[in-house]
Amino acid sequence: MLTPLKLSKKNTNNSNNNSSIANQLNTKNEEIKQENLQTNESECDFEFDELTNFGVKKWKDGSKFLGTFKDSLANGWGILFNYDSEIFKAYFINNEINGFGEYIHKNGYINIGYWEADFQIGIGYEIMGDACNYFGEFSNGKKNGIGMYKWIDDSYYEGEVKNNFFDGFGSYLYFDGRKYEGQWKKNRINGYGEMTWVEGNKYFGFYKNDKREGFGMYYSPEDNFFVGFWKNGKQDGYGIIIKNKKINYVKYKEGKKIRQYDYEIFIGKISKVVNKKHEKIFFSDIKTLKNIIKYIMNF
Repeated sequence: MLTPLKLSKKNTNNSNNNSSIANQLNTKNEEIKQENLQTNESECDFEFDELTNFGVKKWKDGSKFLGTFKDSLANGWGILFNYDSEIFKAYFINNEINGFGEYIHKNGYINIGYWEADFQIGIGYEIMGDACNYFGEFSNGKKNGIGMYKWIDDSYYEGEVKNNFFDGFGSYLYFDGRKYEGQWKKNRINGYGEMTWVEGNKYFGFYKNDKREGFGMYYSPEDNFFVGFWKNGKQDGYGIIIKNKKINYVKYKEGKKIRQYDYEIFIGKISKVVNKKHEKIFFSDIKTLKNIIKYIMNF
């Protein structure tokens, strides 16, 4: 009896992590655990037609492989039915998936594309149930490169992905019409970005874990501006309010205005906090401050 197949099935790209910024993302982060089909020879039944090179191998756990063989190894097109309801339709070279294939996960997800030594690579497609589809680049069996996710509610993400996460620069259109363009880290908004609301409100600035944090500018269509600092999603620190071309120099704490200053006092206060990274960049230089105000006045 010939040696059983040793299909390692290393591909583990089925894991789109939930992003806390999108409630509609309800796909649990997990990598589907895939068993190696290495077995003892006594646990495998093998039927082989030497004329056609077609054969069938069956294991006691219920797994089976139907396809073409060469020197007792899977070579050519074949279908692997795994014991836990996974199905792989692919082209095999020496028991490894090499070439075009379709992988049906036990949870119903489907991957279509190209594999090399059991890992999905290149441009591919993943159908994640009825809720979400992914089209883009794969490497090392995971979503890596540039790709696009699209959900049933018409929200979508397009941009950089790394190890199945939104990671790098990307844009996200929310189901409620908001749109974010900027930096991501492991499915969370981190770094500089721009958020636009349907009503016309806009925020330009820094984020940390999906919340505004650091220096940023908020604009509303009523010609209102806040230029200053944020923490945990709320105004927190020194800032400038410009409403109908009138300028107020203020300080906020957890979203509430606690002080208002004359210009000279405001500049003095700012000069005492220049050790803070973003405040040093944007407010310690009076010329920079004046340029910001000038820009807003001409917005």
